Amino acid sequence: MHMKKIKYIAAGIIITLMGIVTFQNLEEKTIHLLFAEIRMPVALLLLITFSIGMIAGWIATILISNKKRAKNLP
Repeated sequence: MHMKKIKYIAAGIIITLMGIVTFQNLEEKTIHLLFAEIRMPVALLLLITFSIGMIAGWIATILISNKKRAKNLP
């Protein structure tokens, strides 16, 4: 099995599980963030957290691949 196919399958499973968890947590909660209190559904908080994690992983992958490319240049 090709690595790209495995990545797509893993991404599909993660997104499906994220969707299930999100829709099971629609009640509102109060979140204390530094000096603010924010009232939002837990589902929205999960989606925001998931998105931030995905973006951080994407940026880290780009930085690591750029570093490897720079090492291989003469």
